[in-house]
Amino acid sequence: YTLANQTFGTYGIDASHGFFTSTLDAAMPEDTYTYYCCYPTPLSVNGTQVTFNVPAEQDGKAGNGADIMVATPVQHAALTAVPDPEDHSGMSMSMNRMMHQFRFFLPEGQNMMGEPVQEINMTMPQNIAGTVTADFTDPTVAPTLSNGVNTITTELAEPIGESAGIDDAEFACVSVFPYDGTYTDS
Repeated sequence: YTLANQTFGTYGIDASHGFFTSTLDAAMPEDTYTYYCCYPTPLSVNGTQVTFNVPAEQDGKAGNGADIMVATPVQHAALTAVPDPEDHSGMSMSMNRMMHQFRFFLPEGQNMMGEPVQEINMTMPQNIAGTVTADFTDPTVAPTLSNGVNTITTELAEPIGESAGIDDAEFACVSVFPYDGTYTDS
């Protein structure tokens, strides 16, 4: 790989895009490259397999390492300096969520305690958190879970109160490993 384990940081966002940059050790030779990307920075890399942790304790935010994504590979020329922070003409990648996201909100009139929700405990019949392994070269390959647990405790970084409607709802997000089976009533 010309770039390996290169960390990029956000320098801007809009409603549907994130803009990232990184400082390279040296200019890349002119050529066409295949780019791969994942989020967050993996705990380990073994060939094309990357390992992450979906924590059993989360904070209600969509990120912070729990929302694992793998990009669709892109072929593009060598990376160059961003000419202007508002120039978004460089390489573009589509990120694919590998986890499921549960979004919780409290509908108006349903808050029996009268206080903001500060903690959500979620238990499922199958494991939903633990060590996740994915293929950074192919987001269509289902990730695998090991060392799993079936409960996630979410101590909300920002407690949520009642919301009048879905458009103005205060959400808490919980990232869970996706289940590919069918639930039964037993």
